[in-house]
Amino acid sequence: MTIIEYKSHQSPDGMKTPDFVMEGGYWDNPDDFTMIGIVPDGVKYYVPDTIVTYTLAELQARQRAIHAKYPMKKEPDNKDSADMTDDEVNATIKAWVDAR
Repeated sequence: MTIIEYKSHQSPDGMKTPDFVMEGGYWDNPDDFTMIGIVPDGVKYYVPDTIVTYTLAELQARQRAIHAKYPMKKEPDNKDSADMTDDEVNATIKAWVDAR
């Protein structure tokens, strides 16, 4: 699998995840409207060659940078929850990658 950063595409039905993204919608960046998704290895369909890809370490760095401005919460559905530490952000990203 390849970890990618992408933006939603406009369609007649509204905004949607690009068709080349197998699983997406993770960790949006409010500053540039990008999200994280996955493209499987060895696909036979078009994936733009300009797409930004990430290693685990690069994705963790991206998330820590976003976290510095928009803190990730220990309980994501609770805005009053405590903020994650950088180590917790790293562990969350690693667990997500490992699960895929």
